[in-house]
Amino acid sequence: MLTALGAAVIAAVASLVGVTLGALLEPLKLNAARRAKQRQDRADRCAGMIEAATRSRKHLLDLNLLHRRKSLGKPGKADAQREIDFEDAYSAARSEMRTFFGLLVMSGPDELVEQAKALRGKAEELYHTRFELDAGGTLIPMSPPEPVRTAASEFARAIEEFALVARKHTS
Repeated sequence: MLTALGAAVIAAVASLVGVTLGALLEPLKLNAARRAKQRQDRADRCAGMIEAATRSRKHLLDLNLLHRRKSLGKPGKADAQREIDFEDAYSAARSEMRTFFGLLVMSGPDELVEQAKALRGKAEELYHTRFELDAGGTLIPMSPPEPVRTAASEFARAIEEFALVARKHTS
């Protein structure tokens, strides 16, 4: 009888300890889950920013090529429609960049926001070179004019730098 009573007491104490321990650990588990969700949301926003910036860069380079081709009197078939399509695609990518930038500003951290701001600045610099023409009046499709090439390179570097900072804040 003493053994059955001892087993019941031990079971009750173990049950009480388990419930108490579970109640104490629950807030820690919830905080860990919340931090993981925040980290995932930040990673998704950063990935969206990088994808939109990359598309923006591509469309600006395509627009420059179309403009250079038109300026030399060598427009291709349906270049007017392609220009409209590239403008629309660029506009959509730029809009996505603004959206992701706003979300990053809202959620931080400041280092990531500053890098996103620098990325947007480099996007603007490339945007302002989209109507640059080739020197000497020759069209070399895979070699944009120097100001465009420089701005595109700096924009690509800004994308990489943003990605490095993003990795630091999402790992």
